[in-house]
Amino acid sequence: MFDLIWQPIIVTAAILLCSLATYGLIAIGRKTTKPQPTPEKMKNYACGEELEPEEIHADSAQFFSAVRRVLRPFYRYVQAAHTGEVNTYLLWILVGFVVILIVILLTVW
Repeated sequence: MFDLIWQPIIVTAAILLCSLATYGLIAIGRKTTKPQPTPEKMKNYACGEELEPEEIHADSAQFFSAVRRVLRPFYRYVQAAHTGEVNTYLLWILVGFVVILIVILLTVW
C-alpha cells in the first residue's frame, strides 16, 4: 500500500497541488481583506509602555556575547579578516558550511 503513496511522481504532484492550493488561499485572503492599520496598531508596545522606534533597538553586542565567549580563541584568530562587508560574511558562511559538510561526510564514511 505504501509503495503506491511514495512514488516520486505522486509525491511531486501532491506537493505541487498543495502549493497551488496554498497560493490560491493566500490570494483569495488578500483580495477579501484590505489592511487598514490604525495609529494604535502602529505603535510599539512593550509590557504596557509605549516606546519610540529609537528606544527599541536591540544591542547586537549583548546578543553575540555568549558566542564570542565560547569561540574566543577562534574569534581572535579570524577577527583581523572580518571587514564587515556582506560579501565577506557570506564567504565565511560558505566556507563554514563546506567545512561542516566535509566533517559530516568523513564521519559517515
